[in-house]
Amino acid sequence: MGSYNTTLVLLKEKQHPKTFLSNFHKKIKDINVVLEKDEYQRIIFNDKRNEEEKEPIELDKLMSDEDIIDLLCSWGGFGLLSYRHNDVEFALYINYLSWDDQFIEGIEVSFKETHKNYINKNKIKDDVIIKIANCIDYKLVVGSIGDSEDNFRMDLDLEYNLKYIENKKFDIDIR
Repeated sequence: MGSYNTTLVLLKEKQHPKTFLSNFHKKIKDINVVLEKDEYQRIIFNDKRNEEEKEPIELDKLMSDEDIIDLLCSWGGFGLLSYRHNDVEFALYINYLSWDDQFIEGIEVSFKETHKNYINKNKIKDDVIIKIANCIDYKLVVGSIGDSEDNFRMDLDLEYNLKYIENKKFDIDIR
């Protein structure tokens, strides 16, 4: 399975899912981050706060970005989509986060820590992660949070996670 480098981008304000995702996808296309759409890709839904689960949905290359956004917005816990960027070996994942099952409150950007990605870590940080974060109005950007996953988990209370982040230093640390 391997390990992943994960960066949390917390939004300044909660965002309406459909509006946020439509605008965000237009902006990330401008920096060459594009949705992966084929029979091997899925929307992986996050559990809702009440632990309700939803089965993944397989994507089809004939689906438009708007079709995929609509599917993602149909679930209050939101979820994870796969993307491609030339500087990242394998997929780049963006997990759309909610702590209230209504609004998007943040995103996690992850990529597999392969040898090639490790060598290109600073380029990925500057040319991909920071550029993705700059596509939204954020409160903070911290990563890699994967190194601290025992203490930081998206499913935990947001205030708990913010308190944890407050006392840590990260590879990417914009507050």
